[in-house]
Amino acid sequence: MKWPLFRLCIIVFVAAMVLTACGAEQSSSPQLGYKEIKSMVVDILKTDEGKKAVEEAIGGGTGGSSSSGGSMGMRMMSAQSGDQIRLAVKDTLVSEEYKKEIEKIMTDPKFAGEFAKAINSESKQLHMQLIKDPTYQKSIQDMLKSPDVMKSFLELTKTPDYRKQSMTVMQEAMENPLFRLEVMELLKTVVKDELQPKVEKKKQGEGKGQEGQGGSGGDGGSESGGGEEGGGDGGGG
Repeated sequence: MKWPLFRLCIIVFVAAMVLTACGAEQSSSPQLGYKEIKSMVVDILKTDEGKKAVEEAIGGGTGGSSSSGGSMGMRMMSAQSGDQIRLAVKDTLVSEEYKKEIEKIMTDPKFAGEFAKAINSESKQLHMQLIKDPTYQKSIQDMLKSPDVMKSFLELTKTPDYRKQSMTVMQEAMENPLFRLEVMELLKTVVKDELQPKVEKKKQGEGKGQEGQGGSGGDGGSESGGGEEGGGDGGGG
């Protein structure tokens, strides 16, 4: 990696020396300063020839070997400067200017749609992994239980669009024969559970009435028997 960078430094130095020599040959022009030389070198590096020279210097070769050498040099550069790149990306992502720029970009419907499609599969996979995490589940439950979310949900259920959509879903579900069968079975169970306590209460009431009538008949027989005994005693006297 040092050799390609050394070659790059040589190229820049030679370019600066050539420019300085050309400027010295012109007696009418003043001597160039550091800023002028730097500006000229930057302009040279921006040209196609300058870019090609830089690529060859980084690649460590020329001609046919420039592409392979360039890729190797870039891999070495990426491996050595990976930490710096990650740090730079992190600083960029957390900066306020970047946040404002992202908010501005995401307002574009076309970009937002393409971005959502690009991360759709990754988002689904990440959500499927998170949904199995107890901590994530608890966070979702706490969020749904919050007063603000419940209030928002209740307000949503009162809107005409939500009710219309709910009715559409119910109608589509009722058109399904299996769903109708399940609903009928459920209704039969509910009706049976509702009627059973009433029938049991009616039977219990009839049983208590019969017991009361039987007790009254027994008491009447006892009283009539006592009266006959009293009459017999009086006659004997």
